[in-house]
Amino acid sequence: MRILKIDERENFLHLVPEIEDDLWHLERIIEKHDLVSGLSDRKIKPRNEGEKPRRVKMFLTVEVDSVLFHRFSGQLRVNGTIVEGKPAELLEVGSQHSLELLLGKDVKIKKQSLKRFQVERLRKAAEATKKGKVLLVVLDDEQADFALLKEFELESKATVRSGKSGKQFKGEDNRPEYFQEIVSKIGEIKPEKVVVAGPGFAKEDFQKFLEEKGKPEKTQFFFASTNSVGRTGLQELLKGNVLDRMVEEMQLVKETKLVEQLLAELGKESGLAEYGFKEVKKAVEAGAVKELLVADRYLLEKREKAEQLMQVAEKMGGIVHLINAGHEAGKQLQNLGGIAGLLRFRIQ
Repeated sequence: MRILKIDERENFLHLVPEIEDDLWHLERIIEKHDLVSGLSDRKIKPRNEGEKPRRVKMFLTVEVDSVLFHRFSGQLRVNGTIVEGKPAELLEVGSQHSLELLLGKDVKIKKQSLKRFQVERLRKAAEATKKGKVLLVVLDDEQADFALLKEFELESKATVRSGKSGKQFKGEDNRPEYFQEIVSKIGEIKPEKVVVAGPGFAKEDFQKFLEEKGKPEKTQFFFASTNSVGRTGLQELLKGNVLDRMVEEMQLVKETKLVEQLLAELGKESGLAEYGFKEVKKAVEAGAVKELLVADRYLLEKREKAEQLMQVAEKMGGIVHLINAGHEAGKQLQNLGGIAGLLRFRIQ
């Protein structure tokens, strides 16, 4: 996210989304009745009979009714009512329009109220954009699994099989071909950073292969250990310290660790964690909440009461974290009612 302007007094944002994750953040920040301005194509009805409708580029401001991010197509659509725009002579004030927010195109947002946690989210998104694309690879002698580390999820990219197991394996050492295929796949994805991990000696052998054959240009490699491969190995890698050193601010890593901490405190029955709206509200009002965890799905469904509690938590010195309910940690939080708190002290 490139931030051109944040005016907290005027509740105004001027932003340029640069990667898909930025569009996901904007879906969570834009709310009903906000005014969103940007370039758009609009079909203009013909004035004279016999003429065909034409599409014209316009700069429009719409009052938001709804927002929807399509993850698989990378589209963010803001649906609402046109309130102003240019060229004025072609404008239909009061008509419905779907404004598509595009990567690399600036957008202006005039909000009813700009909350502190929303500003922090934008600033973290701006920092995350600078860190570049991070690819996770977990491998053993039989297969290598690839996933991009994104702010809202792990995006599976590919699986490469060595051929060691199955009918085609005849006992020969096929590691050079297997490792070369892994390098080729990394070259196709073009990440800035790669974390390679796995059980056994496969990762060490792959590291030696890279040293002998040469690494892809402009790519940094980091090596770690996991006990598993596949999805389990990727999730295990998320909890490791190597990612902390690389992408300390990336949301998925932080969210996973926060939910792990929550579950650990609940498991110990330490009294330093609460979940469910009623229990968390009580803890917030007592000033006991150090970290407030809110699933984004819960926020979308119960925005008014969730935001009231989030603002009270911030006033009492708590830190608010929006957790994506689409990944594993977020699903665990959603199963606990969608809202929870890590406490400074016991309240019972």
